Amino acid sequence: MALGSDTSASNPTSLSISPLFHYHYSIIGKVTKDFGEQLNGADNLALKSDLRQIFFEHLPEQTEYKLSSDFTTIRKPESPTLEGRGFVNVPNVRIFGNKPIDIGYYISCVNLHQYDAQHPSAWSIPLDNLRVEVNADKTSVAAQQLGTIIRDKKLPFAQSKKVVNTADTGYSVPEFISPLIDEFDNLLLINRLRYGMKVYKPYTGEQQDTGRHKVYEDDPYYLQIENQRSFKHPKTKEPFIKAQRPIFDLPFDEETQYETVTSKGRKIIVIIYRWNDVLLRGKNDYKMDDKPFDLVGIRFVDKETAACLFKRDMYVGVWGENRRTHSTIEIQTDYKHRYDIEPHNRFSKQQLLADKYQTSDVKSLDAWLWTVLLTYWLLYFSSTDTEVCVKPWQKYLPEVLIAAQSDERKSVALTRKGAEKLFSTFDKRPFLPQESKNGTGRKKNTVLPKKPKHPPKRKNKNEQNHKQNIEQIK
Repeated sequence: MALGSDTSASNPTSLSISPLFHYHYSIIGKVTKDFGEQLNGADNLALKSDLRQIFFEHLPEQTEYKLSSDFTTIRKPESPTLEGRGFVNVPNVRIFGNKPIDIGYYISCVNLHQYDAQHPSAWSIPLDNLRVEVNADKTSVAAQQLGTIIRDKKLPFAQSKKVVNTADTGYSVPEFISPLIDEFDNLLLINRLRYGMKVYKPYTGEQQDTGRHKVYEDDPYYLQIENQRSFKHPKTKEPFIKAQRPIFDLPFDEETQYETVTSKGRKIIVIIYRWNDVLLRGKNDYKMDDKPFDLVGIRFVDKETAACLFKRDMYVGVWGENRRTHSTIEIQTDYKHRYDIEPHNRFSKQQLLADKYQTSDVKSLDAWLWTVLLTYWLLYFSSTDTEVCVKPWQKYLPEVLIAAQSDERKSVALTRKGAEKLFSTFDKRPFLPQESKNGTGRKKNTVLPKKPKHPPKRKNKNEQNHKQNIEQIK
């Protein structure tokens, strides 16, 4: 409750000053250590499943569930005693010459999205935060993480009509798509595809009497509007032009458009094209020739000038047996809300101190990430009962005025600002510490051993990553 309501805390230790925190500040380390042992123990999957079951018991039943997968980073360059650190990507490096890397961990996130009529402010609610080992393949870990959640019989996903999962271009690879589509019939994957990527139409000509049957057409289509692109020779660095067949040379199966207005009042037209049953190339262990998907191209046009808002169109792939039951506009809407996981990651770090916990035990770090996750759940269930409590100069903001005049569910930011007033009305007796005698404490002149230091690891590409992925999930 202190983490979800104290807006002035800059680190987990300062949460002990909150009136909702009734213990000594040292209890934070003890609790995370015990919780971390449980999360990394033999029954860690059962513990996470039980926690998620409690969460879904308080949610209304739905016929469709919208999920999203993403990676975020926890940067720990000044924590040499933490084990298993590696080199992570740091986006938006604005200093020229600096490499976009740092030392820390990749965290694989799976979130539940709520953006229906009952959620005027969209919510992205975390369901799992999994630290990825250095030598593990991130996309394979994410696939097994999502599969573990969907196949859990205690959760409503396996029995639901449709489960939609959205992801960015990093997940549009056979390692992520193939095992999930093979296992789950109700799963719908909506992944963004890289601009200029190759897709194929299935081969429909005559087959040879001997040998393997041909699956792909010889000439691919490229996800672009240009019919040629310039490249540089890898050795001589000399530029050359290569002819390429754009995707718009292939007749689309559906075209739809609608008008909308941006947050700044700009009127735009959204044009959506759809090509059914195209293919991606697979790999040795991950077949893709038996997994056709629907390709969706999205273009944004200014209504007044008829000019495109962006230089490049957006392309999205839709995999799943039930992909035709999802309309083209629904696909565009679902992927648009994939971005909701990005503000969630930023809010978790900046407001809920996800990357501020200082520890020398990596298991305690895992426990702290799940503590942040549980705090997000608490804020979600409190968002219908909190009052608007903002600074005097913030009460004139449009979103604050709308929230003050409405009884609907508030955003996570407004919920956190009014959470302390709500939590202070709770009965304190279940949360008060029990009376006990003080311990003997550390004896005088006791010398503690130095903690071992662990240099950051580099990824070893020669190891079998899929075996480590399985061991990590187990």
